[in-house]
Amino acid sequence: MFLKCQKHFKMNKFNRNIIILSILFSFIFCKVEDNGFYDSNVLSAYKVQNEYLGNWPKSGNKASIIANSNTNKMDCPYGVGCECISNNDCVNSNCQKDLRGNSYCALQDGDTFPPFQAIDQFDEILDIYDFSNNEGKYILLEMGTAWCSPCHSLASWLSWDEQEIKSKPFWRDRYNEIKKMVENGEVYFITVLYEDEFRDNANYDTVYEWYNTYPDDSIPILVDEDKKLHSIIRPTGIPAITLLSPDMKIINLSSRGFNKSFDKLLDIIKEAD
Repeated sequence: MFLKCQKHFKMNKFNRNIIILSILFSFIFCKVEDNGFYDSNVLSAYKVQNEYLGNWPKSGNKASIIANSNTNKMDCPYGVGCECISNNDCVNSNCQKDLRGNSYCALQDGDTFPPFQAIDQFDEILDIYDFSNNEGKYILLEMGTAWCSPCHSLASWLSWDEQEIKSKPFWRDRYNEIKKMVENGEVYFITVLYEDEFRDNANYDTVYEWYNTYPDDSIPILVDEDKKLHSIIRPTGIPAITLLSPDMKIINLSSRGFNKSFDKLLDIIKEAD
């Protein structure tokens, strides 16, 4: 298994470079420079996606979600994650302070989650918008690190059904249903790692090693190697799990923990039944 993965990693380096160059050229020639949004040429090309090696889903609705999003601007000024003074400085009119007192354009419940593409455990660029509008499935997006002990406990529970996490004071027995839904493909669970075990920025090796330790083929593991997503969510305690609707709307934005997102998801499922 290890040799097979190692061979796959080497073979895909060339493909990875080609994909990255293609994306860069698309941005250079198609991006509208005065406001940071994307023109019709980009939105049309955005629908095209090859099959993923991880057998992740594909969505044909990505372009419409981006076109109607209030947060698809991610460059500064005005974009989410950017410095601000007042709400008028933010594309989503939400200027907030982080724990260090720095004001930034923060995401909030009801916003469309911004576009995010990253390398997964199979060394491919994965677009999280491909998880949108797939049979009405909700999405749990985890922000974590390789040095985070609770992150390991959560992954061990999801992958190996280890019970250590159930001894934590934040655990609720009803969360067992979450694991069943992930295993049965009723809900998507996505892990994003932004730091390695030494607290340096995560890289491909970080997600590759995480997948080797917790080889759950239903969970994509992404690397936020430049901490772009981290700068937008700004987690204060990890794992931090955000709940997204099937059309990428933020139902619960979490900068700390998973209780509220897990509880909201279970309540939604219960009401639907």
